[in-house]
Amino acid sequence: MVDKIHKIHKIQEENPFIPLIEGLFQKEYNYTGSLDELHTVLDNLSTEVKEECTQIYTIGKDDRRSKFIKDFHRFVDESTDFTDAYHAFLKQYIKPLFKDETHIVIQKTPNIRFSFPESAAIGKHATENVSKDGIIGYHCDSDFGHHREEMNFIVPVTPMYKTNSVYYESEMNSDVPIEEYENLVLSPNEFFQGYLNKQRHYNRLNQTGRTRISYDLRVIPYTKYMENLADFQGTKFELGKYYMVL
Repeated sequence: MVDKIHKIHKIQEENPFIPLIEGLFQKEYNYTGSLDELHTVLDNLSTEVKEECTQIYTIGKDDRRSKFIKDFHRFVDESTDFTDAYHAFLKQYIKPLFKDETHIVIQKTPNIRFSFPESAAIGKHATENVSKDGIIGYHCDSDFGHHREEMNFIVPVTPMYKTNSVYYESEMNSDVPIEEYENLVLSPNEFFQGYLNKQRHYNRLNQTGRTRISYDLRVIPYTKYMENLADFQGTKFELGKYYMVL
């Protein structure tokens, strides 16, 4: 089993994902402003697209319907620029954290998250209503069939703080009331490492007035992936589909 840890690591050089996202939105929407004000682009789009980007969807069902998320995945599919930067980042910052591994199993394409004001970066459960405190999507990743040896990494493109960020329990199965979970505060020259497979976490309605953009990705030590392959039932989460070896 992986260590139940959470750490914040420094990015020593410029965050390589920032100019890529700036370029994407300049090309698609002629937007050259600050990325944490990306929500201002929505005012120039149709009501349908604006609603599509800010609606709170259902986790694992329709939470990739946002046009901005579709724009990102089309960018990944049509160019190697993002994949090249992603693999370089993994080799420089992530792989050295697994010192005993010759290879690591990585999420092929990270999830991109947009938390717009008065919305949230993740969806809710199918039977969940947004609570009076704005708590959305309370879960841990193992609820959705993720490999138990998975380690989570969150890389911000814009500052993450208060209600535009993530709230998480500091250790799994804690007795801490949900309202007292830790708030993840990250600047774009940092990234987070945690065991969100078992550490429960959630988002809140974003009341900061600023857009949060971030990536989250999952990594498994190669030997642990192979060791637990026989009792791993998540057919989606397989090499060649969700994962690849680096």
